[in-house]
Amino acid sequence: MIFRILPVALALSCCAQHARAQQPPTWQVPPKLVVGIVVDQMRADYIYRYWDNFGDGGFKRLVNDGAFLRDAHFDYAPTYTAPGHASIYTGTSPALHGIVGNDLFDRKLGRDRYCAEDTTRKTVGMAGGVGQRSPINLLATTLADELERRTERRSRTIGIALKDRSAIFPIGRTGDAAYWFGGGPDGAFVTSTWYTNELPAWLQRFNAERPAVKHLANTWDLLLPRERYHEVLPDDNPYEMSLTGTHTPTLPVDLKALYTSSGSTGIITYTPWGNTLTTDLALAAMEGEDLGMDGITDLLAMSYSSPDILGHRVGPRALELEDMYVRLDRELERLFKALDQRVGDGRYTVFLTADHAGVDVPAYLKDLKGSAGYVDLTALRAELEQHLQGRFGAGPWVSGILNEQVYLNDTLIVVRKLDPEVVQRATAQFLVRHPDIAHAYAATDLLWSDHSSGIGRALQRGFMVQRSGDVAFVMRPGYFERFGSAVGKGTTHGSPWNYDTHVPILFMGQGIQHTEVVRRTSITDIAPTLSMVLGMTMPDAASGTVVGEVLRR
Repeated sequence: MIFRILPVALALSCCAQHARAQQPPTWQVPPKLVVGIVVDQMRADYIYRYWDNFGDGGFKRLVNDGAFLRDAHFDYAPTYTAPGHASIYTGTSPALHGIVGNDLFDRKLGRDRYCAEDTTRKTVGMAGGVGQRSPINLLATTLADELERRTERRSRTIGIALKDRSAIFPIGRTGDAAYWFGGGPDGAFVTSTWYTNELPAWLQRFNAERPAVKHLANTWDLLLPRERYHEVLPDDNPYEMSLTGTHTPTLPVDLKALYTSSGSTGIITYTPWGNTLTTDLALAAMEGEDLGMDGITDLLAMSYSSPDILGHRVGPRALELEDMYVRLDRELERLFKALDQRVGDGRYTVFLTADHAGVDVPAYLKDLKGSAGYVDLTALRAELEQHLQGRFGAGPWVSGILNEQVYLNDTLIVVRKLDPEVVQRATAQFLVRHPDIAHAYAATDLLWSDHSSGIGRALQRGFMVQRSGDVAFVMRPGYFERFGSAVGKGTTHGSPWNYDTHVPILFMGQGIQHTEVVRRTSITDIAPTLSMVLGMTMPDAASGTVVGEVLRR
């Protein structure tokens, strides 16, 4: 009996091997569409905390059908929106792609300069300067750039977001288009003459319908019964800032009344309908640009900006923020259903991540007896200036402090014939004596020394000598800069601590197998991994590694 079964088993095994041999590698049949989703200021633990309030078609679908990288981090600082989006799509850190912050300190002008500022460009889609933007400061290629080259520029590569920088940097310098929210009374989406001199017909139609105004006819109240929410704090608490035009940081909020009184659609960016508007635009772009409708892979890079805009005001424990994520989950389900219907389930690839996370409100942590607080950088700058003048003579020695970096007066250092390294080290030594500062590194150390681990590595990867400061410093965990009259309310990000670096990475769709990865990974791994799915070269400066566990073979 055994001898009769054995030939049959061998034959079946050979047939199975032959069938597998006939199936082309996944990269030879790439997805028709790649959709990159960045949720601005999303912490990894939101998936765990809000899980029981999610439906089956959004975040749960990503986890249950796709690959979940549970210990993914940004491995550099500062952790802000612009460098976050640039790093995700270039596969490298600010040291190489050049976007070292949302704002850059221009030594020649003696002032801050916006990362996407380009005064040689004009706004397309409305009046004003909201479109004087471009990726001119980006120094490395993105997934979009490389996909355009892989397909001889036959791909359609589109970036959309409420924030201009979140739409621009993912598409790189040679992608097709980027569109962002112009605000104003009508809430039109705009672009710049870097991309085109006229909005496409589909976006003109979209803007003409004034969807932002329509969404602002809503009242924002809880989507679910109140007892379903994980209320760490009461709705009315001292750690939140009110929405513009309201008296208390509580729900419900009459959005129509706020729009009527202000005359501006900008209020939508603080609400869940900012995410709805972003999904609306994504669906319109898919249809208007025929994304995923032929054999050439297209890319839609979309960013949900509202979680960050709200999160800054209320912090990560707020009832309003959880409601926004519950509603965002429904937006993801709407997006995925449209992709299933239009492109086909299993014919597109999605990834979702965040551009940074965020810290708990320090005042809240302090009230829990935690180590947290605020650093007055205005006072710190004055004390540092006094110290440097006492050592090196009359100043001014400090040109500015930005992105937790001190910019020194290079001209004065040259005039006094001082060694820049000496002044940098004197600055760093003074800073680390401050009780709320954990580390300080001179630019010389970041430029010439190899920091292979820890905070030094994070700062080095975020440092570019031509655009960064002369000394980089890190406040202690739980501390950040004191901002005006809002002390004790809201939150921010930017540090190399886990609460700012730990974000989710989820892949789903064609070329992806269902799995969980619990080893430490980096957001710079996303672009190399997708390059394997697409069968193309990695972005030119990509320093991340392929996460092989997620690839279907």
